[in-house]
Amino acid sequence: MRHLPDLWHDVFHRLVVGLYFDRVTVTGAKNLPAHGPALLLALHRNGAVDGFVYHSIESRAVFMISVQLRRSLLGRLFFCGIEVERDKDRDKSPNASAFNSAGMTECLDLLRCGGVLCVFPEGTSSLGPRHLPFKSGASHLIFDYASPGTGYSLAVVPIGIHYEAPTEFRSRVEVVIGKPVAMEVPNAWSRREKLGELKRRIGLALEGTGVNVPTDEYQDTIQRMAYIATLGTKRSYFRALKQLEKNIPAPLEESWKALSAEFGRTGLLFHQGVPLCPVFPLALMFLVLAVIGPITLAGCLLNAPPLIAGWWAGKIFPDGPNVITLWRILVGVPVFLIWFALVVATCALTGHALWIAAYAAITFAALKLTRLTKKVIIEINNGLRHRDLQKPALEFHQLLLNTLPDETH
Repeated sequence: MRHLPDLWHDVFHRLVVGLYFDRVTVTGAKNLPAHGPALLLALHRNGAVDGFVYHSIESRAVFMISVQLRRSLLGRLFFCGIEVERDKDRDKSPNASAFNSAGMTECLDLLRCGGVLCVFPEGTSSLGPRHLPFKSGASHLIFDYASPGTGYSLAVVPIGIHYEAPTEFRSRVEVVIGKPVAMEVPNAWSRREKLGELKRRIGLALEGTGVNVPTDEYQDTIQRMAYIATLGTKRSYFRALKQLEKNIPAPLEESWKALSAEFGRTGLLFHQGVPLCPVFPLALMFLVLAVIGPITLAGCLLNAPPLIAGWWAGKIFPDGPNVITLWRILVGVPVFLIWFALVVATCALTGHALWIAAYAAITFAALKLTRLTKKVIIEINNGLRHRDLQKPALEFHQLLLNTLPDETH
């Protein structure tokens, strides 16, 4: 029987992810064990939002989290897990070592009972071009693990997460689940040697589910290219990134330089850093906008308070790009729930119960259409004002698809 707080966070995290993101794709889902104890080692990119996404695809997971996240009522509403003190907070807490020792014991007990534990080996998040240094806590957990009487061995699974546009509302996310890491080491080795080897294997496995490049500029370029590769195809955003991780083929790089030289044009609009151009006749695009535009606009107007609150929070509170989405969710989602309750109560008390269904239907439809509406508007604008850019843009798209191996099957 699940505890009520666990059920709350299961449902709430799915709601948060469904409201904020357009789609979450899972690559390698078969690598998640269906039964038995598992240690999920997860890359950390976009603040605590990563935990919401991971939890939405693996509801069994219990997270090792910073105690700082649950010190307020709002924090307890959003976050759950086994609490530990972060390294940078230990100076403020004289009992941090004992507290963390108890937390590690709780983690081991969870695994020995056949549970699923999720740990972020980087310790903190970054949207930078490569992962942060991995800490050794996961290696110690694996080393100290034992499963007497359970009949299971511990599955250690690396997981990566990739946001197409990490700070944008209704963006898409791809979660990559790698193959379990081999944990057998020679018994004759010392503890230090075993821990070092486990840490090395974990690092290699996590790098396989992530993307590591030399500079921010290179990262920005391949992220744009990877997004272009997904347009009109079923290609994986992550696999496209991975194919471009080591180098960009010379013909592709030359074509990109020529195309990106046009990005400074006045009035050119972008979606996720890419100036979308229409592939269908503009008359058809206007027709599509005439159908979906009013629905999206109505949904935005009907939910203006939470949308404005989330936008405002994302401007005022973040101290870095990796927490912009978190602050939008922390403020926007509670305001939306309060606003939703007020709308429902007002309609019910005034005898307009059918309006509740209409409001819910328009809100749901607008969420589903927001991303498409934005893309259609951008394509119409660029098609009208920069029609000559359509040919080189489509040629680059085709060259990109021809250059990158198709790994969708």
